[in-house]
Amino acid sequence: MTSRFRTGLRLRIAASIVCIVSLAVVGLGIAVHVLVVRARVEQARADAEATIAAAVQIYGRTGLLSFDARVDAPSLPPELRAAVRRDGSRATLVRGGSTREVWAAGRTGDTVLSTHTRLRVADSSVRAVDRALLLAGVVTLTLATLAGFLSANRLARRLQLAARTAREVAAGADPLSLRAVVGNRRDEVGDLADAVDVMTQRLADRLADEQRFTADVAHDLRTPVSGLVTAAALLDDSRPSVLIRDRAARLARLVEDLLEVARLDRGRETAAEEVVVLGECVRHAVSVGIASGEYDEDSLVVLTDTSTRVMTDPRRLERILTNLIRNASTHGTPPLVVSQNGRDITVRDHGAGFDADLLTRGPERFRQAGPHRADGNGLGLVIAAGQVAVLGGSITFANAASGGALVRVTLPDPSPALTKGPHDPEHEDGATSHPPHDAVTEL
Repeated sequence: MTSRFRTGLRLRIAASIVCIVSLAVVGLGIAVHVLVVRARVEQARADAEATIAAAVQIYGRTGLLSFDARVDAPSLPPELRAAVRRDGSRATLVRGGSTREVWAAGRTGDTVLSTHTRLRVADSSVRAVDRALLLAGVVTLTLATLAGFLSANRLARRLQLAARTAREVAAGADPLSLRAVVGNRRDEVGDLADAVDVMTQRLADRLADEQRFTADVAHDLRTPVSGLVTAAALLDDSRPSVLIRDRAARLARLVEDLLEVARLDRGRETAAEEVVVLGECVRHAVSVGIASGEYDEDSLVVLTDTSTRVMTDPRRLERILTNLIRNASTHGTPPLVVSQNGRDITVRDHGAGFDADLLTRGPERFRQAGPHRADGNGLGLVIAAGQVAVLGGSITFANAASGGALVRVTLPDPSPALTKGPHDPEHEDGATSHPPHDAVTEL
């Protein structure tokens, strides 16, 4: 889209200038050509009138014909003959196309004298003028095209810089002033940059206020909710008591999730990285969830290898996997498959899959990803994506070809030293490999 926008803008401005200049050059050339031709015709008419005047005067005094004048010529146009009705009157007539016929007539007594000449309009002088006009038009059009392209290129570059900066800000980069990017020129682009800067600042202020509000609310709720959970734990095992404990636990989880989202929003989270075997981390995260009763062990299939070492934060990685598996368990259909191959970790279910909005825009707060809208708070995938960003990895959401939602987490590329096993001579030679899954565990 960017390339189409950039090229289209340049071409449209340059083409508009070329079209306007071309029309102006063609119009001016035609006008000058017509004026030159008209001047030649008028000059020929004036010469014919002067000639017939002299011929009439000589004939009236001496009776002699001069300047190829003829007496009562039968080919004289009737309208010209009728124009000279009285003694001493004269008239001229020009007609024809590329070759004009120039008639002149005068009356002396009852005698009508006339002259007839032919004028070729496009003679060498007119052609010389046309060639000069053509050369001047080509030079003017070339210069205008260059000037138009340079102007369009400069304008397009400023708009391109502004668009690129806006995209970077939208992707999470630090906000920059578009006015500083496009320059201090007072024109429409500068006005647009000022307007976008104002809008960006207002949106940033509103977002900061919302993040601050979320963090403050979650922080203030943490203490009373903790007390509520503690008090609920002291109740008996009746159905109302169980319901209260369940709702209190959900509320406590929501508060903790809100606090985590607020910390991620501030962008100040840093990973406490250490060298770990990725497959062991995955199996540990799954086993913790099973031990706590959060996952059904009969619905999980775990596929890992033990040859991949990465530099990562195991606590954050466990949080990511917990949220992804919890989401798949809540909204998907068993079996849930958690697989790890190299630096890629995939969590897949066999349910209806993600909806189109999530695949297009990604996870959004409080928008749940499955049909069970009453379960969860819609923050699990948001937190997972935020924690993956802290680890420097990437996360993608898709639907498997055979059905079901699929989430893939890719951790950053480790240094070569991390890929060497302690007793692996093949890795000691500097070769790195990610063998296929060598451990299949059904939990």
